[in-house]
Amino acid sequence: MLIAPSILNIDNLKLSESIKIAAKAGITRFHIDIMDGHFVPNLSFGPQLVADFKRDFPQLEAEVHLMSNNPDDMVPAFVKEGADVMLLHYESMPEDKLNYWLDYLKHHQVKTGMVLNPDTPIEVLTKYMSMLDQVLLMTVYPGFGGQKFIPESTQRINQAVNLLQNKIPVEVDGGINAETAKIARKAGASIFVAGSYIFCQNNIAGQINELNGVLR
Repeated sequence: MLIAPSILNIDNLKLSESIKIAAKAGITRFHIDIMDGHFVPNLSFGPQLVADFKRDFPQLEAEVHLMSNNPDDMVPAFVKEGADVMLLHYESMPEDKLNYWLDYLKHHQVKTGMVLNPDTPIEVLTKYMSMLDQVLLMTVYPGFGGQKFIPESTQRINQAVNLLQNKIPVEVDGGINAETAKIARKAGASIFVAGSYIFCQNNIAGQINELNGVLR
């Protein structure tokens, strides 16, 4: 089981401090939400944030969740700055583009992932399985942190795990807390993105320990 905290909900003026606390509590990968204000109705970080993260925390993995339909500019920029994992939305580009950029990531030794929104059929993964290191299922509609876990996600997680035959890990993102993480784990998820639950309670290490407890 892997917890990949989303830095989206960290106070921007306390990013480094909060990351250090989480890393000390055992976190080895951080989820970095990149939103362009077009594919999703919000703006977040740019490539410089990833560069700064890898400069100050070279031992930690930067998992870049790209919520943009401009891969031609965005993917190379984040690869250049040190992304360790890049997650691309199935809905963000035509399938031929997805094939191209997944191949590009493989060529640059970046771990690949495909993201599916709550309404996207799980079956679309079939044609990409040989190119993926992981799959991310959105358990909320992307764009904003702090949303509630969509109950129907449980069935989708189980469906994805069965399709992938436990060969590719399934990650979940959206509304993850101690209760929903336990539900998602039971359905077969093995990577958990949590933002508000970890960083908005004034006890980062305590929240991580609690989440680890329910995932054991």
